[in-house]
Amino acid sequence: MGDDEPTAVAAPHVIPAPVPARAPSDRLVRAGELVELRVHTPEGRAAFQRWYADPEIAVLLRHDQEPLSPINSRSYFDTIILPSSAQGLCFAIHDAATGTLIGTTALTELEGNPARRSLFRIVIGEKDHWGEGRGTEATNLMMGYAFTTVDLELVRLEVFQHNPRAIAAYRRVGFEETGSHIEWVGPERRELHVLEMALSRERWEEVRAGTGTGTASYT
Repeated sequence: MGDDEPTAVAAPHVIPAPVPARAPSDRLVRAGELVELRVHTPEGRAAFQRWYADPEIAVLLRHDQEPLSPINSRSYFDTIILPSSAQGLCFAIHDAATGTLIGTTALTELEGNPARRSLFRIVIGEKDHWGEGRGTEATNLMMGYAFTTVDLELVRLEVFQHNPRAIAAYRRVGFEETGSHIEWVGPERRELHVLEMALSRERWEEVRAGTGTGTASYT
């Protein structure tokens, strides 16, 4: 998800809020065997804030490598996540079996009129669901939405090279490496190695059909 929010300050210890299950207003967008994509609702705010306050998630997700403060994460959810979800560009990820909210995913920075390209963002915030294939399926569901409903031609993403699990998931869906760059983080100027990846609609269709053996050209 986004990385342009102000740097967080240390937050006081709080008792984690329970993860909400589906609410009546959580309209279903896409369904898979493991997860469902649903419209975000205000009931998911507390879980979202807990994810973005987690330092372990921050180093895998945020370009400044810092968690968000409660004030910043609430503002992010209310002013970006909820409106984007209402516009059909950002969705809650729910466990298909239990309905539990476990993450969020979005298409951002759309280019063209009509839109033809975008960036992709995803986080599985409930860490007990890491390594179960839910992120891979959510990514695949979102690509189906991007290429068939939004009618995009190309989706790009950035992922940190110290996150091999995410890189492997993106490759399984069909994303290919298109470049890399280094960012310098914080006053100590720590190196952050960022991998750039892309997936075209043609490539995604080939992978789904089992014919994606070549490498696409991305310009």
